[in-house]
Amino acid sequence: MLIPKYWAQYKQRFESQITVDNVPNISKQATIKRYGWSDGSQAEALTHAKARVDEAHNRWLAGEDIIRRERREQYNENNGIPIREEIIFERFLPEPKPSSTQLIVTRNSYGAQVANVNNIAIIDVDAIDLFRRLYPNDYFIDDFMGMWPEKNKGIKRSDSTSAADTKSSSGSNSHKPSAIKFQVWGFVIVSILIASVIAWQSWSWLWLIAVMLIGTAFLWWQAHKKEQAQYLADKQKMDADLASLLPFMTDLLQKRVASHPNECFRLYETPAGFRIMATHNIVLPSDDVVAEWFEYFYADTNYARLCQSQQCFRARVTAKPWRMTEVIEQHTLDNNIPSKDFF
Repeated sequence: MLIPKYWAQYKQRFESQITVDNVPNISKQATIKRYGWSDGSQAEALTHAKARVDEAHNRWLAGEDIIRRERREQYNENNGIPIREEIIFERFLPEPKPSSTQLIVTRNSYGAQVANVNNIAIIDVDAIDLFRRLYPNDYFIDDFMGMWPEKNKGIKRSDSTSAADTKSSSGSNSHKPSAIKFQVWGFVIVSILIASVIAWQSWSWLWLIAVMLIGTAFLWWQAHKKEQAQYLADKQKMDADLASLLPFMTDLLQKRVASHPNECFRLYETPAGFRIMATHNIVLPSDDVVAEWFEYFYADTNYARLCQSQQCFRARVTAKPWRMTEVIEQHTLDNNIPSKDFF
């Protein structure tokens, strides 16, 4: 597993002269900052950081456009370095003997503890990915918050039409103006007529203001009423769609086990989706079957990439801080996270 014990940061400023016709012409400056890591000592980590700065400096001198400072990124998506997490404890599991299963518990950036294991396959599946695949025309998924209690805030219907109406772009209703648009245009026309009458009769303009206020209040009420009705319809549909995810994953697992009788899995339902654990054998993240599982079970792409880069499987063992409440109820693990065995 690539989970370093020691980290260091090194920064150095460089200056270079560009020579034209043997005459120094332009001065270039760059400050390069790099992280270094090691399992041996802090000094080794610092040496590694300096070596990475030197390597980046040489590429800069060669004219390559380099990243000057390595910044913290979610999942270290673009910088290709291990995730910097505090190691809380590590041990080898007692079974089987001699054990080759190593467990390292780390603390991530928001304070949750994460179990990292080298050869017990854990597959993380996000509800957002399942919604993308099962209901691609019904929702905007990009702002999904990933928390069941807040699911109605994160997933939005793509518009007021159903999925079937969205697919039928050739129908006559696809470009039909809504009732609200007709009301707005009617309100504008009535206002123009009233203004014309007021100007012709030399009446007070307070009449027009009163009509506009009444008309605006009416249209606002109509729009609010329609939004409430749409919200309730969307909520009912989304609740039904969310309820369909567990049967979908269960069926997916049963089909996998039926076609691969030697495989066994355990399915857990999490606040943001599902977690699948392979219980029949130990495997490495680099094994071909793991890539096959990630693809088949729609694993989170960030998680799959992280498993490959750190050569381990990960699972949080404590809750995210924003999911905690002031009153903590006493439940067993099985009550908190329903699970099923698939043999």
